[in-house]
Amino acid sequence: MKTRRYKALAAFAIALLSASATQATIIDDWNTIKVPPAPALKPVSVNTSDTALLLLDFNGAQDPTKGPCNTKNKPRCIASLPKVEKLMNEARKSGVPVIYSITGGATKGDIASVLAPKAGDAIVQAGANKFINTDLEKILSEKHIKTIIVAGTASEGAVLNTAAYAALKGMNVILPVDGMSSTDPYAEQYVAWHFANAPGVSAKTTLTTIDEIKF
Repeated sequence: MKTRRYKALAAFAIALLSASATQATIIDDWNTIKVPPAPALKPVSVNTSDTALLLLDFNGAQDPTKGPCNTKNKPRCIASLPKVEKLMNEARKSGVPVIYSITGGATKGDIASVLAPKAGDAIVQAGANKFINTDLEKILSEKHIKTIIVAGTASEGAVLNTAAYAALKGMNVILPVDGMSSTDPYAEQYVAWHFANAPGVSAKTTLTTIDEIKF
């Protein structure tokens, strides 16, 4: 009886070892994974009374040493500036507040000149999540903001962390895919996928384009 039991246990152990030895990780399967279908983009009508536009880390355009949005490291950010400028101008015309973030070591003068802040515009300075160790949440609360439009760089940094945090706190997020940028398009792709699919985030997010945002 004991012999049979030992043999059964040994066979089970061998099976477990065999399974663990052959189980593939995501890294092993990396090159075999197919890209999922692109998420649908939707038009958005903005409620201007409770919406704010967040322009995240567009500093560095004039001097690459002063931030991530520069021709050397993130030319895709520079390429996005005309579209983001249009978005900013339309937000201002409609009375939607514009709130900026900058990275450490930068000043408001380092923000791309076409997106230069005006007197009274709030500016926070932080790492990837602009809510951490800043007054951003207080600023939004005092303005009775329920929805944020988020544009910025890097998509996998400031955009992902700030917008996801806001969504998980219950805010609505409007994310124009042509307003976020990174060094590599893959980062923009996976961020778009994340906001279209991630639990707790996707339900609060509308993926769109700048031209499809109506104030």
